Amino acid sequence: MVGYWTEQQQARAALELRKRRRMSYTPPPLPEFLARTQIKTPHEPTPTRPFCLWPSQLPIADLMVNERLLVILKARQLGISWMSVGYALWECVKNPGAVVLLFSQGQIEANELISRAEFMHDSHADDLPRITASNTTRLQFENGSVIRSLPATKKAGRSFTASLVVLDEYAFMQWSSELYAAVKPTIDNGGKLIVVSSADYSGSEYHQFWQSANAGENGFTAVFLPWNAHPARGEGWRDARLTESANPRDVKREYPESAEEAFSFASGLVYEGVWSPQESVTEKADFVPDGGDVYWAIDDGYSAGSRFKNGIDPSTRTYTADAHPRVVLLCQLRRDGTLVVFDEVYRCLTVEEAHIAEVLELGYPRPVYAAIDSSAAQLRGRLPVLGVGAVRATHRVEEGIKELRRRLAADENNRRMVLVHPRCKHLVKEMVSYVEGAKAFDHGPDALRYLVWTLRYRE
Repeated sequence: MVGYWTEQQQARAALELRKRRRMSYTPPPLPEFLARTQIKTPHEPTPTRPFCLWPSQLPIADLMVNERLLVILKARQLGISWMSVGYALWECVKNPGAVVLLFSQGQIEANELISRAEFMHDSHADDLPRITASNTTRLQFENGSVIRSLPATKKAGRSFTASLVVLDEYAFMQWSSELYAAVKPTIDNGGKLIVVSSADYSGSEYHQFWQSANAGENGFTAVFLPWNAHPARGEGWRDARLTESANPRDVKREYPESAEEAFSFASGLVYEGVWSPQESVTEKADFVPDGGDVYWAIDDGYSAGSRFKNGIDPSTRTYTADAHPRVVLLCQLRRDGTLVVFDEVYRCLTVEEAHIAEVLELGYPRPVYAAIDSSAAQLRGRLPVLGVGAVRATHRVEEGIKELRRRLAADENNRRMVLVHPRCKHLVKEMVSYVEGAKAFDHGPDALRYLVWTLRYRE
């Protein structure tokens, strides 16, 4: 006797067949997979469009698939965050049980990444493994894969073992180095780590990380995407943005032509607008015998930070953001009132006596005095014992910055009252890295501020 399935049984069988097909789904290559879904495009004529990769994005897709460690430095609005989320979705449907962690600056930004992943899943033309649980921080798939979004905190992600970790806008995470230290072990058993960000400022944690990757020193593959990686940005596009902008530095930072330019135009520099790498740094700032009194400018410090034993990144040969070296700037006050910084000695993990002895061994005349911050009481007390007079530079920080900015700025005759010799490479680097609100790269600039404050009535 031939049996017949009821409509309910037929429906269950059809559902089971569809589930089996979903569970056995094998995605096409990543570019084709992405082309079969949609992304949101609020700045384009239509609110959504198929995610057909641009020519500049195709090599990035290949790197995402084939590289275990990848860092992407990019201009703004090039679709790389969407690509990262799309690749995360591709990994989840390709590899059942995959664990993907998406990190961004805060919880709101992290939730947006989850929202994008769900949108791309729901918009896909193929019958993908279903999402069985969804909220603002987690997508659970029926094949056992999961995507989690987390804010960038010091210990976020530490308890997971991940197949893929994406750090989106890494440069702007408050605890970037601590987060990296927490999540890197989660992928060390075969997972992948993708770091994506536009630039922040020269000498930053991300800048040094990028340079190490670009030099082949930290295991990451480095790739840079300039402003014209967007196919709609033809010749003259950036020039138009520069013309429209109130601050061209912002345009060059957001839409750089090179990696060097990306990090050279930080916003929020403490001495922005008055410090000029071309005009403030000059061979004319060398020591001149009998050319004027010698002074020292000192900012006390000691710690080397957490990454390198002497505080210096070997790939950049400059101090890291978390290093706090003691700084001695050797300066000469010329008879025309110009203050020149002709040499420097930065040191971490060096006792005061050894540091001062090293400066004295350079052979320059002893200073009239050393200007030093009022908080460095121990060093200020030791200097006279070592044969160097000390003057406490007590003042409000904002007033001292104002005074130094005045001297750094070019007057109506294009004359600057503070000049720096090129051999003072650490000070020069810090002047283009010291940003408002960040306690980093302020050591040389602070030392110079102390001295300028004590000399404010001598011009």
